[in-house]
Amino acid sequence: MKIKTLFIAPYPGLKELALTLAKEQQSLDITVVQGDLQEAIPIAKQYEKEDYDIIISRGGTAQLLRQHTLLPVIEIKVSGYDILRILTLVKDYHTNLRIIGFTNICQGFVSVSNLLGVHIPYTIIHDQKEVAEAVRQAKAEGAQTIIGDTITCKTAEANGLQSILITSGKESVIEAFEQAKQTYQAMKNAAKQVKLYKQLLQKTKIPIAIYNENGTIQFASSSFQKILAFTKNDSDESSIYAYFPFLDNAYKQLCQEIEPVEIQYAYAINDEWVQLRQGYLKTDQNENQYYLRFSEKDDNQEEYSLSVTAIQPIMTSFSQIVGNSHPIQTVIHQGKKAAMHDEPVALYGEKGTGKKTLAGIIHCESKQKDEFLLLVRILADYREIIDHLKSILAHSEKGTCVLQGVEHLRLEHQDDVAQLIHEAKTRTIFLFEDSPINLLRQKKLSTHIFKQFKQNQIRLPSLKEYMEDLDEYVRKFIAQYNVKYGKQIVGVHEEALRWLYSRNWKDNLQELSHVIEQAIQVANHEYISKEDLNNIFKNIDDYHQPGYSFIDLNKPLAEIEKDIIWKVLQEEEMNQTKAAKRLGINRSTLWRKLK
Repeated sequence: MKIKTLFIAPYPGLKELALTLAKEQQSLDITVVQGDLQEAIPIAKQYEKEDYDIIISRGGTAQLLRQHTLLPVIEIKVSGYDILRILTLVKDYHTNLRIIGFTNICQGFVSVSNLLGVHIPYTIIHDQKEVAEAVRQAKAEGAQTIIGDTITCKTAEANGLQSILITSGKESVIEAFEQAKQTYQAMKNAAKQVKLYKQLLQKTKIPIAIYNENGTIQFASSSFQKILAFTKNDSDESSIYAYFPFLDNAYKQLCQEIEPVEIQYAYAINDEWVQLRQGYLKTDQNENQYYLRFSEKDDNQEEYSLSVTAIQPIMTSFSQIVGNSHPIQTVIHQGKKAAMHDEPVALYGEKGTGKKTLAGIIHCESKQKDEFLLLVRILADYREIIDHLKSILAHSEKGTCVLQGVEHLRLEHQDDVAQLIHEAKTRTIFLFEDSPINLLRQKKLSTHIFKQFKQNQIRLPSLKEYMEDLDEYVRKFIAQYNVKYGKQIVGVHEEALRWLYSRNWKDNLQELSHVIEQAIQVANHEYISKEDLNNIFKNIDDYHQPGYSFIDLNKPLAEIEKDIIWKVLQEEEMNQTKAAKRLGINRSTLWRKLK
């Protein structure tokens, strides 16, 4: 009988690596989930009830689990291979680096770095509680990028620094599997009540979830789980606020005040519009319970002309922006000035230049940083948009509203928006692809709105204007997607890098990020090669030739289908949404077929 093993990965890339290696283990029945530190505790407790025998995790998560579970916990160690890969990746970095970790980690890095001639300052900690102070001290001493474990990287990012996670390679994971076999023990039976609820909810066809005041999901139908990927393998979040942050705070109070009337929202999930209805449930225990359900999609597209998203910024500090070129430094300088006041600001630039990212940084560097950050996208001109926007601004105390697409409204409707913004307590950041002055001349922008940000405009340059920074961005994306996909790519071959420099990046950083992400997925060696890029674009040299669409019909059907999808992606400049629409599928199906 196989050993039932729970593998809790603190970061996505380790999860993907474990899933791959688990297939090779004949004596282990391995379930792989993602969870970091406190997130891992409820996961471990759940599987403890399902006859699992042993847990494998890493670093601080493994240490924490030992305090909260009766199951034996195997810790994945950081190997010399792991250290060597990280050092190879960062040896050409042009930023000040600092390693923060326990004695065994730092000593390992010192030993290997001395062999390579790479000297990186380090700080030894003896307890996770020392991480915050170590990061603050490193920042004070001029460190810009922190190398460490998951909690160290999160702490670094919270302090406005860049971070590189020390990832675990296959050697370390295989060693943990072997140790698990040696320390195998049997544990408890599964909880019958949980199974009963699960069976009941799986039979419920209506997508609905019930959650409490804290946002903890009490029940979720199987159809609800399918829509939002609330499954044990795909999600580690038990709070509905992690998926719909706008349901928290003022929205909860509003929901109670209008009960039994439901609050409706138009929301985009996987680029498909759905209608959400939120209601309030009064229980016998006087506990506040809420429900969220999906209603039938209306064929009237005008109803879905507004998108409201609560943003969790991927960057929180100007110091996290990569690049030393004059255009980038100009943006940083102007952004810092914008963060010092609460007046409306306009950010404009081509698609993919980072307008939303900059808006998030301005918010996080301003005095509004602890308040709401909402992205409101206007997709079409429809009178109800004004009413929706009025409700959003009225129920958001302070905070920042990032408004995109206001130019799609008629001028009289734009004047209404200008009045709402003037009366609101929230700070507004406008996003445009075209310059506001051009929109004004074309009579696509109201003079009242233009006057609100006339003195506060920031133009984001296209990637071709700061190509000298491209190498830095490539390294940043490699580090980012190594973590996501469990890879240990350390750079780009010169021939492939030359092609990256020669490409016309129509979607700018967004497109570069997509290309590096796909290259990371297909690369089988330590460096991204031109052959890896060929696997993405099929033939780089022929790709730009008019009418090129070679498909090898001698391949199996699944491979032909994959070639067709890649070709459509190329023609749509790697825009996943447009490609999926052309093919008549959604984005999740598109990427599933490419795996």
